[in-house]
Amino acid sequence: MTRFFVVLSALLLLVAACAYAQSPVAALNEDAFAFDGFGAGSVDTLPPSPGEKREVQQNIKDIHFDFDRSDLRPEDRSILESDAQWLKAHPDTIVTIEGDADSRGEIVYNVVLSDKRAEAAKDALVSMGVPANQIVFATGWGKLYPVCTEEDETCWGQNRRAHFAAW
Repeated sequence: MTRFFVVLSALLLLVAACAYAQSPVAALNEDAFAFDGFGAGSVDTLPPSPGEKREVQQNIKDIHFDFDRSDLRPEDRSILESDAQWLKAHPDTIVTIEGDADSRGEIVYNVVLSDKRAEAAKDALVSMGVPANQIVFATGWGKLYPVCTEEDETCWGQNRRAHFAAW
């Protein structure tokens, strides 16, 4: 009989816990999570075809960064200007910018640094006239997706980049 009351008490506590007031997360204004959509605001944007992905890879070049830096190098500004011209000529093309870092440094530090690199590339493209909604997101991956795995300066330099991909 005592076991019955213990189980009943546990169930009552569980029900009472479920009836607790609305959590702060649920109480947030839904507008905080509003998203304007892509391009003209339609939700029915189709994923890029293999041909579109290939076209982006051929026409939009990655840029690279100096060690421990997220500011654009002069030689990469000209690459971004070319990228911006191509994107403005192809307004239906939507891209992502993925920042990367070399294998040195702590994981969190590299993610933050690579995120700054992606944002720097996005800000530069927008300042060159590329509509912001043509760039779906800019994010940093840290050292998760290296293009080169050797442990030398040449390889590390290849991994310190902002990479563009078709959305």
